[in-house]
Amino acid sequence: MLNDKQYEQLLKPLNPARIAKRSGGGRQLSYLEAWDVKAHLNRIFGFLNWSSDVIESSLAFEEKNEKGQWHIGYKVTLRLSISGSGDEWLRTTYTESAVGFSTLPSRGEAHDMAIKTAESDALKRAAINLGTQFGLSLYNNGSPKDVVGTTLDRDSVDNVVVVDPVVEEEPEDNVWITEMTTAVEAKSVPDLLDIKKRMNDNGVNDLVYQGVTLAKWLDKAVISAGKK
Repeated sequence: MLNDKQYEQLLKPLNPARIAKRSGGGRQLSYLEAWDVKAHLNRIFGFLNWSSDVIESSLAFEEKNEKGQWHIGYKVTLRLSISGSGDEWLRTTYTESAVGFSTLPSRGEAHDMAIKTAESDALKRAAINLGTQFGLSLYNNGSPKDVVGTTLDRDSVDNVVVVDPVVEEEPEDNVWITEMTTAVEAKSVPDLLDIKKRMNDNGVNDLVYQGVTLAKWLDKAVISAGKK
């Protein structure tokens, strides 16, 4: 069973500093790195209270392309186990599968990288079952806000964790969107160009709002403000 501190932590918003980003399918994708997931498993559950075990690993494909590089894919099924309050006999397990692939000149290195990628992806998929702190909220348009809210497994009033409501400041990306909206309504391209300069200075162009980067929102805003 989770202690109160663990329960509270699992229901907190995801720290934006932990979120990695990459481009894919014409848009910005948000995700957690495998090393970050492992670090957070240690932080919340302790070094000795979780384990990940590869149940099955099989070669999915192997081919050599026209450039002489090896294109390798592996399917890995992994089981993530969490011990309850250090009790080896009280365990929760999550099992997920993933296919990882790699294209490298060295056959051995391509096999090694493909296996590592599949194991990392399977671990992250299994850990998502633990909620927002392990990336579940990122499926909601990359949002760091908690998507679980509460659970009903507390067996008595004494065990219920009561958290005082927290008034959060408006996320930085919303502040920029608000400024853009005001400038568009005023049909003020100069104001939008000033926003662009300040966004560049603050390094926030790649922040994502509703699945779209602020830089792209600004491009749309400039076009809208320039229309007669």
